[in-house]
Amino acid sequence: MRLLIIAFIVFSTHFLSLAQGSVGYSEYKNIEFNSSTQIVEKTLPPLLEVSNIKFSDQNLNDRLDAIENCLITFNVKNIGKGLAKNIKINVSNASSITGVEFDKSKQINLIPSGGEDSVQIKLKGNLELSSGNLKLSFTFSEASGFAPDAFDFGIETKEFSKPEIKVIDERIVSATGKVQRKKPVTLTVLIQNIGQGKGENVKVNFGLPENVFPTSGTTYEYISMTPNEQKQIDFEFLINDNYIKSIIPVTIKIDEKFGKFASGKTCNVTIDAVTEKEVISVTSKAIDEKIDVTLGSLTSDVDKDIPVNTYKNPNRYALIIGNEDYSSRAAGLNSESNVAFAVADAQVFADYAKKTLGVPDENVELLTNATGGEMNNQIERFKKLLNLAGGKGELIFYYAGHGLPEESTNIPYIVPVDGSNGNLSKTGVNLYEMYNGFATTNAAQVIVFMDACFSGGARDAGLVAARGVKIKPKKGELKGNIVVFAATSSEQSAMPYTEKRHGLFTYYLLKKFKDSKGKFTLDELEGYLSTNVARQSLLVNQKDQQPEVLVGPQMLSIWKSIKLINY
Repeated sequence: MRLLIIAFIVFSTHFLSLAQGSVGYSEYKNIEFNSSTQIVEKTLPPLLEVSNIKFSDQNLNDRLDAIENCLITFNVKNIGKGLAKNIKINVSNASSITGVEFDKSKQINLIPSGGEDSVQIKLKGNLELSSGNLKLSFTFSEASGFAPDAFDFGIETKEFSKPEIKVIDERIVSATGKVQRKKPVTLTVLIQNIGQGKGENVKVNFGLPENVFPTSGTTYEYISMTPNEQKQIDFEFLINDNYIKSIIPVTIKIDEKFGKFASGKTCNVTIDAVTEKEVISVTSKAIDEKIDVTLGSLTSDVDKDIPVNTYKNPNRYALIIGNEDYSSRAAGLNSESNVAFAVADAQVFADYAKKTLGVPDENVELLTNATGGEMNNQIERFKKLLNLAGGKGELIFYYAGHGLPEESTNIPYIVPVDGSNGNLSKTGVNLYEMYNGFATTNAAQVIVFMDACFSGGARDAGLVAARGVKIKPKKGELKGNIVVFAATSSEQSAMPYTEKRHGLFTYYLLKKFKDSKGKFTLDELEGYLSTNVARQSLLVNQKDQQPEVLVGPQMLSIWKSIKLINY
C-alpha cells in the first residue's frame, strides 16, 4: 500500500512538471509582469468607400463657367468593422486648365463602423479660366492605411466672355445751333457694349472743368448691358462768362463690375462751333450665343467721307435752311411738331455744297431753326447777289422743315420755327413768291431741293394735328431758269428715314452726291430719286412718297442735261 501511494505522488509530480513546460496544452498559466512587458491588442480594421459623386453649378448647364461658383459633393462611408480615423482628402489639378480655384484639401476626423460623412469641394472659375476639360484628381489617406480608392473627376470649362463698353459716337446739340456761353448745350453720347459678355453695374460719369456746370446729374448707372446693347445719354451743361478758353474738355469715365472692361474718353467741345439737334433711335440686342456686334453711330453713311472736288464756281451760291425745333418757338406746339433730322439734313447738305458741288465756302449760308425774319433777310440777300452776278449767277437752294398751305387760299408756305399755322400770310414764306423771286433775278440757273410737303403732313404729325385736316396745296406758275426737286407730290407726306438719321428724300439726295462724286446730270438725279425714294418709303414707312420735278419755262428743253460738275 505504501508503495502505491509513493508511486502516485511521483507520477503526479512528473505530470505537473510536463504541463508547466507545455503552455499550449493548458488554459491557465501564471504570468509574472515586469516593467518591460508589452500587450498587443489586435483591432478590427475600417473599410472606406466613396459614393454619390455629384456636380452642381449656379446656371445649371453642367459646366464650370468663369465667375461661377460650383460644388463637387460625395459621401465617404465606413463599411468595415473598425473605426476610421484622420481621413485626409487631397485635390489636385491634373489638367492644363488655368484660372480655376478649388479646395485643395479636406479632413474627416472619425467615421465609426457603418457611419458616413459628406464632403463638399468648392470650385470656382475666375476671370482667367481657360476653355477645355478640367480634370481633378482626388486622393485619400487614413490613419490605419484603409483609405478609399483615388478617383478623377472631369468637367467642361468655358472661359470668360468679356464685355467691352466704350463711347462709340458723340454729337453736340444746342437749341441755337451753336455752342454759346449761358445757353444750354447737350453732349449726346452713344455707349455700346461691343464685347461678347454681359457688362454689369455699368456706371458712366461726366466731368466738367471749372466754370462749366451740369444742368442735371453727372452719373448714369445701368444694371447690365448685354452684347451689342447701346445706351444714349444726353448730358446738358452751361458755360458761364468766366470760362475763357475756347475748348471745353468733357471727360467721360466708364466703370463696370470688374473694373477692367470699360473705357472712357474726353470729348472736346468748341465754343461757337455749329451744332446739331438730333433724334436718335437705338436698339438693344441680347443673345446668349456668339453674336455679330454692329457698331452704333450717331451719324449716317452719307455724313462721312464726303468726296471733294477741286472745282469752284465763284458765281455759284447756296442758301441752306434746316428747321427742326418748332416746339420751342411756336406757341401751342409740343415736341411732336418738330421735324426729325432737319438740322442734320441742312448741315450735311452744306458740307456737300462746299466739298462736292463746287460752291465756294464764302458763298454758302446755312440757317438752322430759322425765324421768319432770318429767312426773309437771307432770301433777299441772295436775290441781290444773283442780280449782281450779271446773268452768270447760279443758286442752289435747300430747305428741310415744315410746309403748309394757307387754309383760305391753299397757297403753300414754308414755315419758320416761329411761324403760326393760323397766320401763314404774315409769318410764313410764300413758296411760289420765293421761287419766282429767285427766277426773275436773271440768274443762269436756280436749282431747288425741297424736303418738305405742303399738305400738312411733313415728317411728324404735329402741325397736322394742330390744323386738323390735310389740304391740297395750290400749284403756282414757275418762271425763269428754275428747276425744283420736290420730296413729294402735292398730297403726300415727306417722311423720315430714321435708321439713316435723315429725311428719306435728303438721304438719297446726299447718297447720289456721294456715290457719283458730284458728277451727274439732273436727269440722272431725277431717275435715281424717283426710284429709290418711292421704293424705300414703302419698305420702311409703309407710305407712298413719290418725288417730283417742277421746271420753269426757260429750262424745259435743257434741264435734263445740266451738270453741276463738268466731267
